Amino acid sequence: MKTRAALFHGAGQPLEVREIDLREPRPHEVLVRVRAVGLCGTDLHVVKGDWDRPKPMVLGHEGAGTVEAVGDDIDSLDVGDTVVLSWAPSCGRCADCRRGRPAACIELQRAIGAGALLDGTTGMEADGEIVYRGTATGALSQLLTIDADVALPLGDDVPLEQAALLGCAALTGVGAVLFQARPEPGSVVLVVGAGGVGQFCVQGARIAGSTEIVCVDPLEARLEQAKRLGATRTATPDELPETLREVAPDGVDVALDAVGAPETTELALRWTRNGGRTVLVGLPAAGERLDLDPAEFVRREKNLTGSMYGSEDPRRALPLLLEHVRSGALELEPLVGPTFPLDDVNEAVDVSLAGSPGRVVVLP
Repeated sequence: MKTRAALFHGAGQPLEVREIDLREPRPHEVLVRVRAVGLCGTDLHVVKGDWDRPKPMVLGHEGAGTVEAVGDDIDSLDVGDTVVLSWAPSCGRCADCRRGRPAACIELQRAIGAGALLDGTTGMEADGEIVYRGTATGALSQLLTIDADVALPLGDDVPLEQAALLGCAALTGVGAVLFQARPEPGSVVLVVGAGGVGQFCVQGARIAGSTEIVCVDPLEARLEQAKRLGATRTATPDELPETLREVAPDGVDVALDAVGAPETTELALRWTRNGGRTVLVGLPAAGERLDLDPAEFVRREKNLTGSMYGSEDPRRALPLLLEHVRSGALELEPLVGPTFPLDDVNEAVDVSLAGSPGRVVVLP
């Protein structure tokens, strides 16, 4: 079948919106009409050339849409169902999948690096040549054939522009707090970075009952957004020392680095109290390294860990997040930034790279 999609050809080159060939759904797959795709930091890493991926590639993995066809072996979804796209299907065989951590699946990680699905195919072509998939998904396409495990049931009460954010940023940010950082009620939490994931970390800390939530970011518009979502204090990097000396002179209980650059991780670890916990949430550019002082972990007994895709199986995490959405505890609408049609995807990328306070969403 034919579909229109945005093809990435290389760093510094505009994405090309054109018609491509898409494979019909196989017995274990479904066909989804993609309605909304959030531009994630993972996509921007590829666009900037921070990560090398095969090309041409359809980027995008944070999405929501409507099921248009189901394979013969599928009885969990029906035509017309609304779904959230999860980029972490489980192979079901490796140790990480068996312990409920499909985002760490070695087969999935290999597939992402190869720009393919778990079985090594892509199901996409243009002019007879293979088209690769970003983050084993390739959501910047009007139609998308995916494994049924990738299409998580949503229900009809969440607008799809908002629901798209549940597919990555919300699961990543809220999950990192609730399932990995696990701050005690009354804790002091520091969130480094107020982009899409950072804003969800702020909300996760609020939901967890943190008394003080400090958010640091160089962009004032993002700090204002973080404040609206539950941050009790905000600061630019220059203002942070004074703010934390007032709020947590001994350091914070939990610090989350929602950026992933070495300097932001160092900042988060620096302001974590003795015995506290630092969680790396954002992904760094390829080749980045941390320079760590062992005394932080021996004499000060700090904990440093990471969180991939919220540290929980998305099939279990999404229903929990939807409960918070429906109760009003987890807000989605304020995080939706400017929206663009597929034909304007390059403008959408530029706005996202410029640091939009809300998630830039493409409407294929």
